[in-house]
Amino acid sequence: MRLTYGVVTATLNARASLARSLSSTLAQSRAPDEVVVIDGGSSDGSTELAEEILADARSARPQIAGSRAYRTMRQEGTGIANAWNEAIDALASDVVFLVNADDALEPGAAEAVMDAFERDPEVDIVHGNARFIAADGRALGIVRPGVFARLGVRCRTMHCATMVRRRVYDRLGAFDGSYRTALDFDFIERCHRAGVRFLHLDTTLATFSLGGVSNTRLSLADREMLEIGLRHSRTKVLPLAAFLARRALLRPMRLAGFDLWSRAEANRS
Repeated sequence: MRLTYGVVTATLNARASLARSLSSTLAQSRAPDEVVVIDGGSSDGSTELAEEILADARSARPQIAGSRAYRTMRQEGTGIANAWNEAIDALASDVVFLVNADDALEPGAAEAVMDAFERDPEVDIVHGNARFIAADGRALGIVRPGVFARLGVRCRTMHCATMVRRRVYDRLGAFDGSYRTALDFDFIERCHRAGVRFLHLDTTLATFSLGGVSNTRLSLADREMLEIGLRHSRTKVLPLAAFLARRALLRPMRLAGFDLWSRAEANRS
């Protein structure tokens, strides 16, 4: 059975990177069935740029010309959780990709992900590796979920490289707006606790740009992750140990908490 997928791109005054993000989505060898760009109130012309790019994409695809398959939305609530939730609600596709304006899909990512979903109808979340780049554009390497993620020191997946069947959101609910930085961590932990089936593809699916709220408000992120860990863990020991590891080791050493390949290896991928 051929599934459909929709891409959600949240933006707020990110005009400088928005074109790159949307281009990476629209250039996929397996084109998206839906694209929703949701704007949180930009004043830099982000919405107008997105509308131009999506209009060109509609013109290039006669089968969706005149439809609202590729569209922009104005966010009603505030915060990234509300942006994602509102856009997900607007999608009709079987699978949801979250690719924010600062992030991008790797070539061939959509085809690899959708093939994985179609091969196994029981898999609900497909996730892969992510290319990390600094705010100044420097390549930092490729990250894949590793021991730190499994122990709860970091999220088990990277949101831009995590694709979720719509039925998971319908069953478990979407993102908790009470969290400002760790909302993806909470969602993934809820999925894990509910027995949702994950499949990891050991390939690079997306590029993640450092500098978002979860990377600049580190103390808040650590507190939220401790709260989430305590909520979802069967034991209080691991969340507390993870919190101490982040504060005492990872933050002073400026480590992300993921397995980071060398830059040379990243450049070869």
